[in-house]
Amino acid sequence: MLNGSLTRPVLLATSAFPPARGGSSVLLYELTRHFPAGSLVIVHQHFDPLPGMRRLPFETHEVSLAGSARWTDRLFRRAPWAALMLVRRAIYQMVKRYHVERIYAHYPDALFVVAAWQVAQKLSLPLTIYFDILWEESVTGFVQYLARRFEHAIVRYADRRFAITEFAVHYLTEKHGVPWELIPHTIDTQQIVNGLCDVPKRDRPIVHFAGSVYRVMNLDSLDRLVQSISLCRSQPILDMCTRFRFGPTQVPVQYRFLDRESLIVAQRQADILYLPQAFQSPVPQMIRNNMPTKVMEYLVSGRPILVHSPADSYLSWLARKEGFAYVVDQPSHHELATSIDRLLDDHDLQRRLVQRAQEFARSRASERWSAILQKALFETRSVKQHD
Repeated sequence: MLNGSLTRPVLLATSAFPPARGGSSVLLYELTRHFPAGSLVIVHQHFDPLPGMRRLPFETHEVSLAGSARWTDRLFRRAPWAALMLVRRAIYQMVKRYHVERIYAHYPDALFVVAAWQVAQKLSLPLTIYFDILWEESVTGFVQYLARRFEHAIVRYADRRFAITEFAVHYLTEKHGVPWELIPHTIDTQQIVNGLCDVPKRDRPIVHFAGSVYRVMNLDSLDRLVQSISLCRSQPILDMCTRFRFGPTQVPVQYRFLDRESLIVAQRQADILYLPQAFQSPVPQMIRNNMPTKVMEYLVSGRPILVHSPADSYLSWLARKEGFAYVVDQPSHHELATSIDRLLDDHDLQRRLVQRAQEFARSRASERWSAILQKALFETRSVKQHD
């Protein structure tokens, strides 16, 4: 390869690319929307579009079985080795068609990362990887098998490696013995509101949660919230903007599934934005190093954030360090209820938290971090072979 900058597109291998649903899609959208048109070629799995997120000006190839989303899903779940071959063939064909000079593999989809590495090896192309969550430490079954078999080799082959948090950068550097760099969750700073948003007058305050619910990620802390609300003297209503549903509860729960614009309005009108991580999880290392995508959305809302996450987690550490949220880092119903009441009563505290949240959000401007990723992708480097 020639020295200098790449003149041909970089191939991005990922399961979900904008406007797909999911945290990785949102993360990639913020980073790649600043890329020049035509600078990427995308190989991705089929997706359900996320309303309000525009398509980006890149060539894309959707990996599918017989053009059917349903059958493609079945293939990836039931015959992953066959799916791996399908992904690998698609990446190889697009590399050849567009004369790609570098491959960028974005985890969390193991099949796309493994396939991208295999093609990079075969064609002696340089490889950039990005883990927006830990791999081996956050999965089970076949995906964990792939991690145990391939993760170290892939990491050692890559010449640029990025992780989502400072904790993950340190952990993965120690684990694999090669340097990792930080590219965090980012945000469009034009979304930041000015100061604390006023909420409508109502009989009962609203504690808002938005996002996916998973047993290993946050379910126990959501269950704890429901039980804690019954102890609050403020008697708040829980606003659940998610497809998840609790069983019968003793507290009022409002269920909604909103489009992007309506969700922004709901968050700006909530009294508290709740951000939980699991205390009881079979993958504690993942919880410790993780950064939920929802953080960035909450930061720009102009409303106070309540973090409920283990004391040793990156989320609790960062929220305290930057002062952007009130933190409850013990699995205590009483402490959680007391914190909700205090946060609802203390308007000076609300203003301080919102001010610090907005200051921190500006440090995560997507233009700044996108420039770092572009430099890593479009400046050529030699592939170094590792053991």
